[in-house]
Amino acid sequence: MKGLLAPDPVRGLRGGAALTFCRRGAATVLSSARVEAPLKLVRPFALADGRLVVPLITLGPGFCGGDRCTIDVHVEADARVVVMNTAATRVLGMADDAQATQRVRLMAGPRAHLEYYPGLTIPFPDSAFVQTIDVRTDADARVGVLETWAFGRIARDEYLRFRHVRSRTTVRVDRTWIYADATVLEPRIASVAAAGVLDRRKYLVSGFWYGGDVTHEPGGAAPAVPSGTGWTERGRTADVQSGAPLVAFGQPAPRQVFLRALGDDGRVLDGIVRDALARVADGWRVPPVRLERFRC
Repeated sequence: MKGLLAPDPVRGLRGGAALTFCRRGAATVLSSARVEAPLKLVRPFALADGRLVVPLITLGPGFCGGDRCTIDVHVEADARVVVMNTAATRVLGMADDAQATQRVRLMAGPRAHLEYYPGLTIPFPDSAFVQTIDVRTDADARVGVLETWAFGRIARDEYLRFRHVRSRTTVRVDRTWIYADATVLEPRIASVAAAGVLDRRKYLVSGFWYGGDVTHEPGGAAPAVPSGTGWTERGRTADVQSGAPLVAFGQPAPRQVFLRALGDDGRVLDGIVRDALARVADGWRVPPVRLERFRC
């Protein structure tokens, strides 16, 4: 709490969370935790299938200039964990020479299960945010990461008024790189709303899961995408109507699944995410996590 009560006005807060989980009998338990402002840990609770849901919240109005946050999650052998944020993360406006940074490191041991769903991130006008998500997993573990971005508070006409968003996600299996995704948007330097980048869409969803396959068998239907959506799945494409969401969902290699979506309607994208999670859960042989149940 010291950092929260007396933040350095120049350097910002230095905080984060370091969480370790282990398996005890049939249960997953939080064996060690260190949490510092601006993050706070809400009491974990178990799902019926044995996974442990771990909610995190961000204290105060959001990330400010100079804030640095580090999240370390280590899931030991056979433990099963879902880490998520309970509300949107806001990145507030800041001086031109300042930025907020977040580094996330996720480690899954043998036969572990780790899902990281931080929820929506909203960069405010004049904000700058840099994030890295580094996932390292054992070959027989299961991991999933899902990011959602709103490029400003849309109802306030703040679309693309931030200085920059730079986010990079990587996944390594037994030290072998299998996935890398980078989102770099600098509206003051380049026309990021143009076709081939955001195509004027206001929301971005990016997800990757390792450790299971998706199928077209009964019970594993394709994500629900509205009529006229531009979408691809395993090489299939559809025509794009102006303003419709753009969705790519598929399996580039065995046990690897990805989702990429752009859209203007947050509720439509929530439905696409919900159906994609159901497909992944079906491949993992677990019930799907309903993210809306755990969010404010």
